[in-house]
Amino acid sequence: MAETMHCYRHPKRETRVSCASCGRPICTECMRPTHVGIKCPEDAKLPRSARTDAMKPSQVAMSLLAGLGVALLGVPVAYVLLNLAGLLTFILAVAAGYGAGTLVYRAGGRNGGPLAVGISAFAVLIAFSPFLVPWLLAGASPPIWQVIPTLIATVAAGFAGRGGY
Repeated sequence: MAETMHCYRHPKRETRVSCASCGRPICTECMRPTHVGIKCPEDAKLPRSARTDAMKPSQVAMSLLAGLGVALLGVPVAYVLLNLAGLLTFILAVAAGYGAGTLVYRAGGRNGGPLAVGISAFAVLIAFSPFLVPWLLAGASPPIWQVIPTLIATVAAGFAGRGGY
């Protein structure tokens, strides 16, 4: 059974509704219908452009956790990508990068911006680093067939991290 929520403005009122933007619980008196869902009074007043790039601390934390997951779970994906050959490598690099960026973007409450882009791109670079860093530590350049998919995935992650538009 779900935990009982109480309106953030009226703590004695139980509710099952939360703001589509910030996620705070709101009662029927506080909810404001908008074209993208029910919102709290503060978020309903702001134009969409005012909320873009504005991430709350909890959203930043969720984006960072998603980025950490992408970095850790992306290593096997990067291994597979770098061991494929041909056009499939580049197509899958775009898909993997875009998927990673989308995950970070959604974990952050769909507030894309420079921070979400940075987390997405950095997480993808971390996932590919076990295959590139040894070359750099040896004083050699990594093979181009490893560098290009890495860059493609990183750019795709950054694109998705800002909302994909």
